[in-house]
This record gives sequence, structure tokens and C-alpha cells, in this order.
Amino acid sequence: MKNIKDDLSKQLLLQKNSGNLNNTEELKTFQEIAQNFADLENGIAVLSDLYNNKSYIYSGKIADELDIFKKNEVRQIESIWEDDLFGKLNPDDVLQKYLLELHFFKFIKTIPVEERKDFCVISKLRMKDKTANKSLVHKMFYFSNQYEDVELALCLYNFDFSLALHYEGAIINTANGNIIKQNESENASFLSSREKEILKMLQKGKQSKEIASLLFISINTVSRHRQNIIEKMKVSNTAEACTLALKLKWI
Repeated sequence: MKNIKDDLSKQLLLQKNSGNLNNTEELKTFQEIAQNFADLENGIAVLSDLYNNKSYIYSGKIADELDIFKKNEVRQIESIWEDDLFGKLNPDDVLQKYLLELHFFKFIKTIPVEERKDFCVISKLRMKDKTANKSLVHKMFYFSNQYEDVELALCLYNFDFSLALHYEGAIINTANGNIIKQNESENASFLSSREKEILKMLQKGKQSKEIASLLFISINTVSRHRQNIIEKMKVSNTAEACTLALKLKWI
């Protein structure tokens, strides 16, 4: 999970036109939106300044229920990640959330700046502590500047009216309701069928030579597939890849 989070952090914080967020009026507008959400929805809103690696956290009454932050509090942290809140969530769901947000960042860069505000990530996240019988709905929007850099991210959290039994997530167009990507379909195509086949064999303890023999391919081809898996999944080795793939139910 750390490697996926690190890769997402790198892409968010090291954009080519990165500098200072100079449009203070725009920042103020989104701060007001975050505050209004916390007040109206009793939720938690996190507005992240990606240029300066800091976030503003606005908390409604949900903060008391989660025993985190303080209701009606505005807090500034020197990070774009609300790790205190993530610590309350199911770690496997947080992992899938990071992965979907990485896809969202890559997707948002492919569409015109003026259309980007119409898209968001929606995730249902399970809790892991005393509130484990509840779940949160998380929405995230990216906002871009004239240079096409994503300079602000707005994350909104409130309680889900139904209990999530597993992670659910999608990238949607809020203007027309179209689903751009869903975690299930994305997971199905993230690795090729041959890569999944090899990963299953590795998970069962088979060595490259044995895999090559069983699949009637060369050891070099197996090695190439193993390297592709490591690069795609942002892990250090195939053992980590197997562990992560099992958590994500890719194999």
C-alpha cells in the first residue's frame, strides 16, 4: 500500500508547473465550500493544497462519533493525507481507494480543464474500530489551474445510510451520472490473463523454471512478465505482488 500511496503523492506533488497557489480568492471559495459541507452534512471535509503540501480539515458532528478531530474545528496539517482518519478505516479499503485515485489522476489529465470539475471519485469505506458496524461515503474532486496542473483536491466524508459489506468505488461524471471506471472492472483488466496466471503460480510457490515448463514459454518470458507485474503494481518484488493481489482479489 505504501508504494501505491507514494506513487500517487509523487504525481500529485511534483507536477511540472508546480509552485505556489497564487489564487487566494479561489482557495477561499473552496474553503467556504468545505466549511458548508461540514456544517450541513455533519461530515468531514479535507481541502488539500497540492502545491504547498498542506490540508485544511473542517469537521462536523461526525468527528465526535469517530473520536477524531473536533466538531466545528478547522485544522491545518502539513500533508495532503488525512492519515488520522485513514487509521479509522479498513486498510484494504484504503488501499483500493488509493489505487482508484491514482487512476482518477491519470484520467483527469486527459480531459479539458473546464470539464474536470464534473468528475469525482466515490468510494464506500468500511470502518475497523468500534464503529465497524458503519461505513463512510467518500467523494473526491480535483481542481486544476490554467496550466492544467491539479492544484486543489477536495475530499468529503459522511456516514453511509447502508452498511458496506466490501469496498465499492467508481469514477463518475456528476453532470450526467455516467460511470467512467469501477473498481471491479478496473481490477479485472489491470493485469493481463497471463500475468494473473503467473502470479497465481508464484503464490503457490512455483519457481520460474517450473512455470516456464507448465506454460510452454521461455524463462526469459516468465521473467519479463514478473517484471511487468512488479512495475504495474508498484511493489518491490513478486512476494509483495502476491500479497497485494490477494487483498485486491485479483487472483
